[in-house]
Amino acid sequence: MTGEKAEKESIVLIAEAIAIAEKLKIKKILIVCEKAVLLKIIPAYSEKCQFLVALSQEKLAEDIFHETVICDFKGVARRERLDYILRTAVELGTLKKGEKVICLYSLSGTKLVDSLRIVKGEEHYSHISMGDLKRIAKNIPTEILYALVNLAVEIGREGREGVSVGTIFVVGDTEKVDGLSKPMIFDPFLGYPEDERRISDPKVQESIKELTLIDGAFIIRDDGVVVSAGRYLHAGGGKTAPLRGLGARHAAAAAITASTDAIAITVSESTGTVRIFSSGKTIMSIRASRPHLLVKRSR
Repeated sequence: MTGEKAEKESIVLIAEAIAIAEKLKIKKILIVCEKAVLLKIIPAYSEKCQFLVALSQEKLAEDIFHETVICDFKGVARRERLDYILRTAVELGTLKKGEKVICLYSLSGTKLVDSLRIVKGEEHYSHISMGDLKRIAKNIPTEILYALVNLAVEIGREGREGVSVGTIFVVGDTEKVDGLSKPMIFDPFLGYPEDERRISDPKVQESIKELTLIDGAFIIRDDGVVVSAGRYLHAGGGKTAPLRGLGARHAAAAAITASTDAIAITVSESTGTVRIFSSGKTIMSIRASRPHLLVKRSR
């Protein structure tokens, strides 16, 4: 695509976003800027809405009159990039919880902007921020926890094939976790190269979603490599107090994190709620709405 055509398409999309904002009474339009040329075609002013410009480098913001959201999103997988930017905007106070915003961004990565999305705070990005994850990450890279929490929320919200599912991820301190667990099935990840088992890979995430239909935990190394699936966690020995109202999956998550330096992330089959466990305790809960999931998986 020529630069002139890309600019023309982006100008049209921005104009449409302004019209939609007026009709829906949405006050803010977020534009994710990956190429400097996009800055030249963003209108300097609009009476109908406010522009927010997301940039990966602060120096690009010097000549911009609009409010900016500065965050290093270049290293974040493209399918997760917009949520990352939105959560950063919430953490910075640029967007308020529950506030609607029109987002213009490039989903393909080959154009200036090619996608338009309307989001609302509590539905998509206000649950947890990178700052939250940094506080609980221990020795686990924040981006690995971020990918796992996002995946868990997707599973909680979507289920699998219209059926609600639950699961558990255990990340970090893998050698000790391995010693406190045992296989329940033939391991579907066994024998694959490490580069084909990374949690940042969309194909791996889709495979995990399929495998949530089986029982057992996913074990993930602190560098994001999925070690195994379908593991039974037998840590415990009275180290954790009973979790009122929660089942065996959550008890196992509490026990394994009490006995190791791992962090566990659970998805409730009944409600879709995502819980993060560390040192034997729930340290964060994220509710995932699942209005279209009406069937609970039978055992």
